[in-house]
Amino acid sequence: MSAEDRPRSTPRCPRCGATEARVISLFGAQAITLQYRCATCGCLYEAVRYEAPEGSDEPDAPPSG
Repeated sequence: MSAEDRPRSTPRCPRCGATEARVISLFGAQAITLQYRCATCGCLYEAVRYEAPEGSDEPDAPPSG
């Protein structure tokens, strides 16, 4: 499995900035997002499933191919 195919590390909470969160749904509003619940403040948020490829200008691009 290439680095592009692995799920991203837990993103930062948009409310408190913590990185400790639990995935509550494998699909958010879009198929390429995950739904998280922040372990610190309880905020629910979504983040793109995959990290941006090395050298990419896009912060959260899904893998190509």
